[in-house]
Amino acid sequence: MQFSPRLVGVIAGVVAVTVLSLVFASEGVRNGPTGPFGTVQPGTDELLMDLDIQAAYDDDDIVMRFSWPTDAPSLYHDYFVYEGGEWVRYGGEADGSAFPLNEDRVHFLLDDGSVDGFEHYGGFMTVFSFTRMMSPEDVDEDESEAAIGQDDLRKMLPGSMEDHTDWRTLRDEDELADLRQAGYFLDLWHWRSHRSNPIGWSDDQFVLDRRRSDDGEGAASTNFDDDLEQPEWMFDPDLTGQYAMSWDRIQSLDYTLDDPYYLSEFNSVPFDPDHDWQDGDTIPRRFLTEPEGSRAAIFSQATIDNGRWTVELRRALDTGSPEDDKILEEFGRYDLAPAVHAGATAGRWHYVGMPVTLGLGRDADVEAMRFSGDGPDWDAIEPTTVELFYPGVIAWDYLANRQTHAGAGAIDANASFYAAHDEEKMGFYALESEFRDEIISQWLWTTLMWVVFILGSVVAFMRLARRYGRERTGDETIVRDDALRAEEHNA
Repeated sequence: MQFSPRLVGVIAGVVAVTVLSLVFASEGVRNGPTGPFGTVQPGTDELLMDLDIQAAYDDDDIVMRFSWPTDAPSLYHDYFVYEGGEWVRYGGEADGSAFPLNEDRVHFLLDDGSVDGFEHYGGFMTVFSFTRMMSPEDVDEDESEAAIGQDDLRKMLPGSMEDHTDWRTLRDEDELADLRQAGYFLDLWHWRSHRSNPIGWSDDQFVLDRRRSDDGEGAASTNFDDDLEQPEWMFDPDLTGQYAMSWDRIQSLDYTLDDPYYLSEFNSVPFDPDHDWQDGDTIPRRFLTEPEGSRAAIFSQATIDNGRWTVELRRALDTGSPEDDKILEEFGRYDLAPAVHAGATAGRWHYVGMPVTLGLGRDADVEAMRFSGDGPDWDAIEPTTVELFYPGVIAWDYLANRQTHAGAGAIDANASFYAAHDEEKMGFYALESEFRDEIISQWLWTTLMWVVFILGSVVAFMRLARRYGRERTGDETIVRDDALRAEEHNA
């Protein structure tokens, strides 16, 4: 049987387009988002991280222990580098796009049941499309400053606004104070490898209408005299063996926990402008002191061993500050949502986990075991491994909107997160969320091209069919005429 060249061409075109579409569809995300996950393909392990959690308590304190893998631990934050007679600041790029000068961090949100929905949705309840770094168009600083007295929007709870889709409806201070008094806030334990750990403290904060610090003084201040355009403090050479750090060593990630990679009240002296400063001399921008007040509630210690961070945090069960801390009790059960900053990233570029339950002497995902003496025997406490994932720009106002999210109805019903997604899927969706508009645009163009292709194929096949039918009819007529002529000739 012979086929028309046109038919062969149409069939070949259909096969080629189908194969190409399948090949390119299997490539996943080929143009990643700005940031550390830009080259990661969905479904790879780089979108996920395992975090081990242990907990213990006695009559007075609770002790939390976190451990996670690290290939290149970062102890670094902002620095001033001496260049050509001037002190130039380096650091501050949240997404790691500049040289990595962002400290590693572990932190978690903690609730006692006062924030409805947190037990299912965790930190996703605190980010919105209008909060910092969540969209290319940040909120106008002047408008924000005039409206609510802050120049950007950070973590906040839906109930802190009358309409959670509009930050301009933020409740007034009296209403916020009443919410806080009623326990509608999230406790935030915030450990940083550079700004708090060297002096043995973790920052103590909470989230309501923003990420706020507990009452008192924090550990980190700015080490710079704006009038003199120079640092205020330098290393004490008698104690540290140096006046400044080496920029080359920082770039080589050469400093360890045993080195003076930080500047504090315990290893510094006033800055000497007459010292023979050399290009590459580096002084930390943050100056560390012991925190004070309620903000000084969480003690910390950390180690790096066999490619893993291990961070231990200790706090009183009852800090005496119920207005900014969640008070813990034996046999209580609480909800905890952890997060880790790794790979020299900051801002929203981190790994997050969905909430797990924390129980003090009762069944929970993380069971705090009672201990006696100076501290827990961690070898006797089984760790709970929580899988963390990259959260992308998935915002609460998107998740709770029935027009944008198919699962919004389930959220209204306060359904469990795990009823619809696991961590691997969330990492995939989160990466897609970075360029949702581009994906939708590509879908529309792809659909349009397929419609055009299908219509063109149908028209081509119909024309071929008609032509083939005419040719077939003509061939049959010729055969009949030949047969008639043959019969007439034989007669």
